[in-house]
Amino acid sequence: MVDPNTDTMQYISSPTIIGGSDLITGKLNLVEKILLNELPGQSDLLSDAAVRLLQSGGKRIRATMSLLSASVFDENLENSLSLAAGVEMLHTATLVHDDIIDDSLQRRGRPTLNASLDAKLSVLIGDYFFARAANLVAETDNLDIMKQFSETLMIILSGEVNQQLSRWQVDRRSYFDRIYAKTGAMFVLAAKSAATLANAGNKSVRAMEKYGRYTGIAFQIVDDVLDFTGRPDRLGKPVGSDLREGIFTLPVLLYAEQYPHDKLINSIRESQDGDHPSIDSLITAIRNSGVTDQALAEASDFISRAQQALADLPYSPYVDALSMLGDSVVRRFA
Repeated sequence: MVDPNTDTMQYISSPTIIGGSDLITGKLNLVEKILLNELPGQSDLLSDAAVRLLQSGGKRIRATMSLLSASVFDENLENSLSLAAGVEMLHTATLVHDDIIDDSLQRRGRPTLNASLDAKLSVLIGDYFFARAANLVAETDNLDIMKQFSETLMIILSGEVNQQLSRWQVDRRSYFDRIYAKTGAMFVLAAKSAATLANAGNKSVRAMEKYGRYTGIAFQIVDDVLDFTGRPDRLGKPVGSDLREGIFTLPVLLYAEQYPHDKLINSIRESQDGDHPSIDSLITAIRNSGVTDQALAEASDFISRAQQALADLPYSPYVDALSMLGDSVVRRFA
């Protein structure tokens, strides 16, 4: 375990500083060290993969949320570090499997593991990171936390299965269920488990659960907007990549609701072909229709609901920092 007194090391991977994280910079440094810690028997390949993934420019938003939440309730430092590292490692594991499922060769503008490794090895590396995440969470020695972790993992994997089964479908309810499973559940784990770990009481635990849920949903909506409005060199993937895979996100759903007789979207839905000759035209139409602004407005509404949930907590600078963190989720768009 990292010595909590060595609070001065600098970020190894220099994740982007986000709203509210300046209060816990030292703790984030320690989480970074835990994530890159080599365990006995860990092969060079696993160590290299960990460095490569963890230095790929992530914001550590889940670890930040976990540490800020723990700080609200003055939780034991060693346990809060293990929990935050476990949540971040879980996120890293899901990225590995997502890239394999999507056959992605780039993420954040850098080659993915499966771009250079055999697919079987990439799967095993992802599995190892899932196990490492569980091991880190188990270091809290808290059965409720370990149960929350396992339930979150089941939600994430079930959501991935459902996403594959709901391709080419226009269904707002399925969309929000899907993004909760994809992103919201892990944000809930980061916020709620920190409160649980501190024995914060039912009211505070429920407040953190709401905060994590709404912030995670907003985060994914903004990601889905960026899939249409971002630059390919920054996205590390083609614009509209989800649509090309038959995954209808909020901008697509809003467009379909406003233009139910649009020939572009209807012909692509009927063909279920991500290489349909009209796909680029549909992406341009979505970008120019104003639905991305409407989606961002929905994301902002979810952030407002997340911030309202924080009103049930006793005031502290860390509560303010969580509110700032929520704002930064939407500001990513800029």
